[in-house]
Amino acid sequence: MSRETPIQLLDFSSPEFETYHGTCHCGAVQYSATLNPPLPKQKVIVQCNCSICSRNGYLLVYPLRKQLHMKSGEDALKTYTYGRAEHKFCGTCGSSMFVYFDTQATKAELGKIPDIFSLNIKMLKNVNFDELEFKKYDGLNAVPFIGNAGDHLA
Repeated sequence: MSRETPIQLLDFSSPEFETYHGTCHCGAVQYSATLNPPLPKQKVIVQCNCSICSRNGYLLVYPLRKQLHMKSGEDALKTYTYGRAEHKFCGTCGSSMFVYFDTQATKAELGKIPDIFSLNIKMLKNVNFDELEFKKYDGLNAVPFIGNAGDHLA
């Protein structure tokens, strides 16, 4: 299990992109996300053992915020704040969708990280999970990567 934070492993230099479409369980929230590189080549698909990731069943990737395009249902998203991370879920069916972190970070702290968010790939359509490799992350025992932002990026 890794103690490196996901932020240390991100690499947006791949020339390959793929756009995926996702929805919550009930379909109220619909979006597309462009991932670089595409999922089978992603080196950072995180399966974290911290309390909230375990309970929500997250499998996370970390695209740039500009790579998320909401199609509908942004108003259906509800927020649960844990530490300094905002966990977004569908207010109708409860599906865990995204995590926006460091919403309360200082400008100096924000300058240390790219403008990324966590995307739960379990909400994406047409993903063959058997093709993917997951990086187990020890969020239970991790040292916060910025201030008291939480155990890791989600």
